Amino acid sequence: MIITRIKASNFYGIKDPVEISFTEGGEKEKIGYVNIGKERASLISGFYGANASGKSTILNIIDTITRVMVTKQQEFLLAPNGIKTEIVISLPNYTKSMESKPIVMEMDFIIEETKYNYSISIINEGKEISEEVLYKNNKKIFSRKNHSISLEANIESKMGSLAKNIVAPKKSSFLSVILDDSSDISVFANLKEEIGVSNLNQIKTNFCFITDKRSVQMGQNNLNGLLAFAVNYLNSNNEIQTKMLGIVNPIVKYFEPSFESLVIKKESDANPINKSFTFNYEAKYNNFYKNLGATELSAGTRELIAYIGDILRILKIGGVVVYDETSKFYHPDMEISILNLFKDKDINKNNAQLFFSSHNHETFDLLQNDQAHILEKKGDNILARKVSDYDVKERDNIKRIYRLGSLGGIPDTIDFSRIINNLL
Repeated sequence: MIITRIKASNFYGIKDPVEISFTEGGEKEKIGYVNIGKERASLISGFYGANASGKSTILNIIDTITRVMVTKQQEFLLAPNGIKTEIVISLPNYTKSMESKPIVMEMDFIIEETKYNYSISIINEGKEISEEVLYKNNKKIFSRKNHSISLEANIESKMGSLAKNIVAPKKSSFLSVILDDSSDISVFANLKEEIGVSNLNQIKTNFCFITDKRSVQMGQNNLNGLLAFAVNYLNSNNEIQTKMLGIVNPIVKYFEPSFESLVIKKESDANPINKSFTFNYEAKYNNFYKNLGATELSAGTRELIAYIGDILRILKIGGVVVYDETSKFYHPDMEISILNLFKDKDINKNNAQLFFSSHNHETFDLLQNDQAHILEKKGDNILARKVSDYDVKERDNIKRIYRLGSLGGIPDTIDFSRIINNLL
């Protein structure tokens, strides 16, 4: 999967439409790109800006539209205390002028040399899907208006009157229902094969979104990713468990020479009714008299354990990694080493694609000017520009130009110091 363009409006911090293309003209091969006909698509795209400038919002466009495409949504979330909470598909922009407007998102992408365009509109404060359209090689495959579906003419003709009886659920995209093998619509007439979208199923496994935004809200840093690794490990067979540790252990040991291995063991089936269990989660060091609890590991080590396996999996099979704030826990050289994997043709043989945000201006060195995106908050909206939109050349010192403020996207630290001084 290669993403070539995204667009969104009324989405989190985005008010007016923001559109970003990840392609450029030219047939000559360049490091960090994959050739698609007479265009090149970027394999690595970085997003820079001050805090609350919209970096996470842009990355969330990719995550949200991808999740909506392939995942059926639940109607309600049931809390442990039994209280039902209605599922919110996506948050809108909360400025007053946007209150009655839909969230609109659109994405162009390529799978197995086939070009797709998918767009969706979400209403009722992000709780209900109102419109949805899928194009394949510029041909409309289906469209949706509220609960009604219109299929491509040949498919509707083949299905006859039954096509008119298809009803799309308000919470889930029609595409996700088609791709779900257990759904009545998908089973009926083998619909996903009929309309030619079977290969979109690979998005479920070829996409990785890494963020701590939700867990940070609960004060957990990257512990959610660490926990997810342990649960996945315990629910796997011995062969997969060996493979998982075979990836994590040598990488962590490279950065912590005294590290020996992770120790993850299921303790007991404490609650057989809801299948919950307790487990032992520790790190063994060759010069420690006792294992160290996983939560006591350094933040960088926890980050490696939580996510490096998924990154390597996507690099191996091809797909998309969306990584919010790669500079958060890693030393700058370590961050650059991880990002650089996606530029290395000997490693990234299947053209895996990376979208990342960072506060580390050193990572500009990895990117061409059209791969680096500067974000700024202007009034109620987010502005997104590429470095190539400015009067700069590839050979210029972009890091220095950025830090001087010529490209925007940096905080006003002078004003910040004045405010602090007044408070003191």
